[in-house]
Amino acid sequence: MKVKGLLEMLGATSIWGSVPLMGIWSGLPSGVFVFFRVLFAFPFVFYFAVKKDSLKSFFSLKPFWPLLLSGVMLGVNWIFFFWAVKVTDVATVVTIYYAGPVISILLAVLFLKEKMNVFTVLSIFLAFAGVAVSSGGFNIDKGALIALLAAVSYGLLGFFSKVSTIHHKAVTVTAWQVLISIFITLPFLFLADWHFTVNGFLVTLFAGVVHTSLALFLWYDSLNYIKVSFASILQYLDIVFAVILAYIFLSQVPTERQILGAVLIVSAGVLISLKEVNVEVRKRKTA
Repeated sequence: MKVKGLLEMLGATSIWGSVPLMGIWSGLPSGVFVFFRVLFAFPFVFYFAVKKDSLKSFFSLKPFWPLLLSGVMLGVNWIFFFWAVKVTDVATVVTIYYAGPVISILLAVLFLKEKMNVFTVLSIFLAFAGVAVSSGGFNIDKGALIALLAAVSYGLLGFFSKVSTIHHKAVTVTAWQVLISIFITLPFLFLADWHFTVNGFLVTLFAGVVHTSLALFLWYDSLNYIKVSFASILQYLDIVFAVILAYIFLSQVPTERQILGAVLIVSAGVLISLKEVNVEVRKRKTA
């Protein structure tokens, strides 16, 4: 592992941890905010994808359906996510939201026939326990429900992304997801009541260029130096950064229930990552 890769990954997670603040500070409805975020991000993401791969490969779209569905889910999950942070506290939203990767694994077990082992079973149990604790169990409120919808669509995004990367390179998949999300969120410009302020424009531009383009670049470049399994564990630092920043800038103090839920869901994510490590080790032994 190189220090550069670790620093890039920490940079990406800290940037993503601050993205709830951008959604709140923009003053825009979630669908409108997501539209401008992906619109401002796309030129940079497209350039990065073509540079890492090729223009010809970018337009090699067969099969297109997983790209399309993953792009739809990117737009949908961000709409729910930024809607949720406007309704309830950031700690609740990000904790529930990060059950998404575990939902992706469950879908892969059900539809891609991936093997279920003790890591998978325990991580699924911990993730849903974390969601129950964070959302208040059966007394789930509107914000927690929207966050849960964000988590489910995040899980579907991960699942369709996994299918897409079987046929296309990951960086190409990401660029197509951003492009498709532009069209998915376009109707919100006409359905929502909104207007740009100077502050809103600058915040949204910053979210597109820094929180999407730069963060993705740091993420992909870090994978040249650290393993994907380790990067997946570090990704859960998003929750930590988000809660700390919400406390500093929004005076949102996490409750014991939210902290316990976050611990359960982070533990689930770490177990899923350990499962991937276990798979890698077995492949090396049989190679």
